[in-house]
Amino acid sequence: MALTATIEPIKAHLKQTEKGEEEPNSLPPCPRCHVEARHFKIHAYRERCFLIIIKMLVETIHCPLTRFACPGCGKTVTFYPDFAIPHKHYTRQTIMHFAESYVGSDATYEKALVCENSVPGYPDGQKTLVPSTIHRWVTTLSRMSNTLRKALSMISQESPRTTIFRDLAQWIVPPVKYRGEDRRVRLRNCFQILATEALFKTLFGLSIFTKLAINCAFT
Repeated sequence: MALTATIEPIKAHLKQTEKGEEEPNSLPPCPRCHVEARHFKIHAYRERCFLIIIKMLVETIHCPLTRFACPGCGKTVTFYPDFAIPHKHYTRQTIMHFAESYVGSDATYEKALVCENSVPGYPDGQKTLVPSTIHRWVTTLSRMSNTLRKALSMISQESPRTTIFRDLAQWIVPPVKYRGEDRRVRLRNCFQILATEALFKTLFGLSIFTKLAINCAFT
């Protein structure tokens, strides 16, 4: 799993938005009046700062996100590019990298943050990523049950003999990682979407976050 999104795709997205070339086709229908997304029109741009990791330093890069308006009722929705997740400044690649480092091993939150014998930090040298950040990222990914369900359905159609369902069912959350049932379920769900993402990319050549998660409104 890549540690971070690179500057190139973010700049490419910036150029696309500047030219007004963003398409709403991968968005779900309007949640209010159910008009199909292909009818949406560009409404506005919302400035957003993203945090990427370059040589173990957390750097800020600005890139607007396109908001589309439904012609039926006027409701606006935001389009998130492949590197973005709603309400998160770190890129999707960073979030998934550290979540996988934690749930995919026996590592503690503190150890899961270590990359190349150090923890990514900010240019001022006074702050670094904190363990509680991974806890929140795991929770975010664990909530995408609709995305997971549709991704698994697509995988089973493409590869009927897949073992992914058995593999997911057999994985056991290490007891040391949770104290209550709710957290155990969160960790299990996070692992499932990470494992499904890996197989999905192998079969289809793209991330479930490129279109599928957007169409599921990141649920």
